[in-house]
Amino acid sequence: MRAPRLHPLFRLLALMLLVIAAATARAESAFILGLPPVHSARVLTERFEPLRAYLEKQLGQPVRIESGADFRRFHNRLLSGDFDLTITPAHFARIAQLDAGFQPLAQFAPDHDALLMHAAERPLNSVADLRGKQLAVIDRLAITVTATLQYLATQGLEADRDYRIVEHRTHASAAYSVAGGLSAAAVTTSQGLKQMPDDVRDKLLLKKHIANIPAFVLIARSGMPPSRASRLKSALLAFPRRAEGVEFLARVGYTKLIPVDAAEMKRADVYLAEIRKALK
Repeated sequence: MRAPRLHPLFRLLALMLLVIAAATARAESAFILGLPPVHSARVLTERFEPLRAYLEKQLGQPVRIESGADFRRFHNRLLSGDFDLTITPAHFARIAQLDAGFQPLAQFAPDHDALLMHAAERPLNSVADLRGKQLAVIDRLAITVTATLQYLATQGLEADRDYRIVEHRTHASAAYSVAGGLSAAAVTTSQGLKQMPDDVRDKLLLKKHIANIPAFVLIARSGMPPSRASRLKSALLAFPRRAEGVEFLARVGYTKLIPVDAAEMKRADVYLAEIRKALK
């Protein structure tokens, strides 16, 4: 006895359900690379595409880049386990390690730095000249900003009392704020300087090198099997030995990708009290 034929509409519906199920399965099997929101989504995707493509080949599964709308939401996503591998500021990585058992695998080198800059036409004779004025930053939760605010506090300047903080999406945007006279100074880094157009950077002067800061840490999500984390770490450390890895590091402002140890992670501890307070 022949089985009854399905109505064409039912066949179409069944096919659509199969396509949706397949797409869902592919999405669920994707490896998620989390990136800090230091650029627009487009620029992040372009700059980190070589690493994404490399990991996809090494892991044998799709790798997708994701981020957060700002540092707070990015950090919340990190702690929620939304990312399999996260490139994150060292103080966020340290919190994830201590509070949630995340596994630090590698770190960029050289260090970041925290730099205070001002306009050549409107110089700051001392940091005390910030009093009553505006300081441009990329995000109040950035580790370089945390270090700068701590330094200014030692000089008797308290944020939101003696000067006003204004957040910008990128280092370039903060630089425009200073060059245009909206802000008296800005916090940036050596990597951030490379993001600024030459005509803007030429209008600015570095006022103060605040501190050397541990560079971004690459950290595996909590619960990742040790064997998989070890494989991932080996792949990451091998990347700089490839031509595309060398080119990638130069593009994002680093020279090395190195193993990260306990002593290096502890360097971020000096910022934890301040950042935990800010995250509340």
